[in-house]
Amino acid sequence: MNKRCIVMMLVMAVTINTATVFAQQTHTLDFITVLETPQKQNAIELTLEEATQKALTRSTTLKNNNMDLNISEQKLEDEENNIANGHTFQQLLQYIKQNADYASSKLSREVTEENVKFSLKQVYIDIINKEREIVLLEKSIQNTEKELLITKTKSKLGLISEQELQSQLLNYQKALENVQQQQMNVQTAYQSLAKLIDVDVDKNYQLILEPVYEPLEMELSLETYIKSKINTDPNIKQKQINLDTVTAEAKFTHSSVPDTVTADEEADNSVAKAELSLSDEKANLKTKIESCYDSIIKLETNYQNNLLELETLKQQLTITQKKYELQQNTELDVLKAEQSVAEKESEIISQIYEHMLLIEQFENSYLL
Repeated sequence: MNKRCIVMMLVMAVTINTATVFAQQTHTLDFITVLETPQKQNAIELTLEEATQKALTRSTTLKNNNMDLNISEQKLEDEENNIANGHTFQQLLQYIKQNADYASSKLSREVTEENVKFSLKQVYIDIINKEREIVLLEKSIQNTEKELLITKTKSKLGLISEQELQSQLLNYQKALENVQQQQMNVQTAYQSLAKLIDVDVDKNYQLILEPVYEPLEMELSLETYIKSKINTDPNIKQKQINLDTVTAEAKFTHSSVPDTVTADEEADNSVAKAELSLSDEKANLKTKIESCYDSIIKLETNYQNNLLELETLKQQLTITQKKYELQQNTELDVLKAEQSVAEKESEIISQIYEHMLLIEQFENSYLL
């Protein structure tokens, strides 16, 4: 008999410390009573932590960022040596530009690394959800098969029409097609995973990531929180670095190059454009954080509502089971009631995973 393993077990998710504060109480999967996701036979266990290390090692973008950073660091050292024993204003400006390039490259690398981790986590969760959906669909097919047998018996006895029988056969065929389609979807998802971590898609894997629901609680107001994120967001820092650099270049142009009205205007335009770019980046980030916050609050409300709906479905299941014991309904009625509970439990698990991703984006604004 398959032991109950409530959708994948135990892994530490890769996150970054933030100013967000969560409630002390963590919601685990204690609401699960019917849903069963059996362990795969002879499967290779793959935790998110293991997959993340593979993705970081494999990422071409991250490798390119590392090379760019190394080159930028070497150039910065060269400029530092050039100005060590005295320098012209032009040499100092060149050092400022190279220092800015190095700082920007470092920020790009940090953002790329976190995006690699987050993209992997999205694919990882997508596969877990799809595989759990297959389990539900296969269970539903078993119920549909029982229903089809009953329908065929009724048809032989002349209790239902041929049209009703054909309708039931069509429902069964659609259920089989749904499973096949979902299996194809899982295979496609594994192909996406293979691009990130170079796994053999023909092998059998058991992905491991525990869904944990932590409701959002904030010490700061949303407005204050957004301001703090704007001050620390790597993308905005890069825009600020660019603004500081072109401002320094403009000062040099104004003070050291004679008869340069056109050059002065071009330098001032560069500063103005950099200021607008920085302003737009801040405004866009504010909008993204607000939207993410709204999505989290909406999801948390839906999550609580689904828990209430689940309790109602469980009560209905209990009533159906008692009626079955009293021979007032059929085993199929019980199985259908169990299926409804299992589907709702699965839906809640999907919500928890989605909530986990949204929280990570909310905490790490550069992921938005």
